Amino acid sequence: MEPVKYCIECGKPLPLEAKHCPNCGADVADQPSVPVDDVQHMVVVPPIQGPLPQPPVSAGPYTAPPVSSPQPAQAAPYGGPGAAPRSPYGSPAPAVYPQASVAPGFQRARVAPSAKRFGGGFIAILGGIAILAAQVLFITKQTTPLSLQNLLNVGLGLLCLVSGIVALAVRGWLPVILAALLSAGVFALCGLELYQRVLLLQAQTPAEATAWTLQGGGIIWVGGLMLGMVAFAKGFQTLFRR
Repeated sequence: MEPVKYCIECGKPLPLEAKHCPNCGADVADQPSVPVDDVQHMVVVPPIQGPLPQPPVSAGPYTAPPVSSPQPAQAAPYGGPGAAPRSPYGSPAPAVYPQASVAPGFQRARVAPSAKRFGGGFIAILGGIAILAAQVLFITKQTTPLSLQNLLNVGLGLLCLVSGIVALAVRGWLPVILAALLSAGVFALCGLELYQRVLLLQAQTPAEATAWTLQGGGIIWVGGLMLGMVAFAKGFQTLFRR
């Protein structure tokens, strides 16, 4: 029988003079040939499928960690996405609600202190109107032309009216101080006029003083002077308030 040569790796027949297997490329130069009768009793080992096992490699500073096989997903200890948060002690954690934001303008108006203002503005306006109304009555009931004193009294009524409007309009320390000076001037003039009128009434008879006060509109004029003085006192108190 003619001897036959087989590859020990893949089991394919080889030419007798072959040094490498044409199928798998294994080195078969030193492989002996066997008779055909012995071939029938040979057990051909099938080739190993899959990658050969690699020797373990020691972990180094740049060695990637071994990839573990995927594990089945487990439930998170405190619930998954969308679940209510729980505390580590088993009871549900209190829900946290976002707080409503406050508008910047409203917050600034609530935190910042209000600007300083001067009080007594309405009282001064009422006093100026009363003084002017009284002077109109004096002028209409007099037969003589307008006197300088009447014109001065009209100017005092206008000044008292203007001081009340200024007190209502100004804000801030510097404008308030200017309004206080104006109101102080009105206070001084009203006090001076009231003092002179009291002296004149004392020089008259009781009948003449009563007629001027009740019938001639003198009570309105005196009331306007007193309101101008009270307006300054009210505004002066606001200077020492926060």
